[in-house]
Amino acid sequence: MSERIQHLSYSSVSAYLMCARLWKFRYLDKVQVPVAVALPFGSAFHEAVRLYVDTRAMGNEPEPIDEIFDRAWQWRVENEDIDYGSETPESIRSMGHRILSAYDVVSTIDSITPKMVDEQPVSERRVEFTVEDVPVPIVGFIDMINGDGIPCDFKTASRSWYDSRADSELQPAFYLEALEQIGEMPKDGRFRYYIFTKAKHPKAQVIETTRSASQLAWTRNAIRDVWSGIKSGVFPPNGVGGWKCSEKYCEYWHLCRGGGR
Repeated sequence: MSERIQHLSYSSVSAYLMCARLWKFRYLDKVQVPVAVALPFGSAFHEAVRLYVDTRAMGNEPEPIDEIFDRAWQWRVENEDIDYGSETPESIRSMGHRILSAYDVVSTIDSITPKMVDEQPVSERRVEFTVEDVPVPIVGFIDMINGDGIPCDFKTASRSWYDSRADSELQPAFYLEALEQIGEMPKDGRFRYYIFTKAKHPKAQVIETTRSASQLAWTRNAIRDVWSGIKSGVFPPNGVGGWKCSEKYCEYWHLCRGGGR
C-alpha cells in the first residue's frame, strides 16, 4: 500500500494527524469530492498577491491586484468542483475585492519585498527534505522568501490570529527543516505569516514564529510515525470529537459514517 505514495507533504501529514481515515479517502483512495470554497478562494488570493509582489520586485508596473485576483478566481470557478455552501462565485469575487481594497491590506502587500536571485523573486520555492526511515521525500512549496531571508506564507482567515496559533502550526517546521537540510536556515529559525482576514473590516497581520532544533526533531519523529501508520495500513477515524469531524466540515462524512473503509 505504501508503495503507492511517492512523497509526503505538510498538508498530507497534517491531514493524517487530524484524521487518518480522511487521509486514506483523499490520498490513497483518491475519492473525488467538491472542495470547500475557502480553499480555492485562498489559492486565488495567494496567486494575486504573489504575482503583484513579484512584478513590482522586478521593476515593472503590475496590473491592479483586484484584476489579477479576478482572473485567478475565474479560472477556479471554471476548472474546479467547488462547494460554495451559502455563497456564490460572485459573492466570493466581491469578498476578494473588499479585502484587497482595505487600506491595511494594501499597505501590507506593498511592504512585501521578496529575496531576489538572478534578478528573479524567490516565490513558490520548491523544497524537499528527507527523514530517516521514511523512504519518500517530503515536498513543499514556500510561498515566498522575504528579502531578509525569512520564509513566509500567505493566509486568508475568517478572523485574526493570535500569536500562539502561529507558534502551534506545523507548517513552519516543515519548511524550516527543508531549508536547514540545504544550508539556508534563517537566523533564529524564523518564519513569517501574512494573514489577511475576511472580516467585515478586513485587516492584515504580520506574525513571526520560530522553531528550535528540538521542535524540528519532534516534527521528524511525527513524520516517521505517520509513515509507519501508512505503511501498516492503519487508518482510524482519529479526528472524532474535533471540529473537522462533522457533516458540515468533513467532505467525506457520508462515506465514512456510511461504512466506507
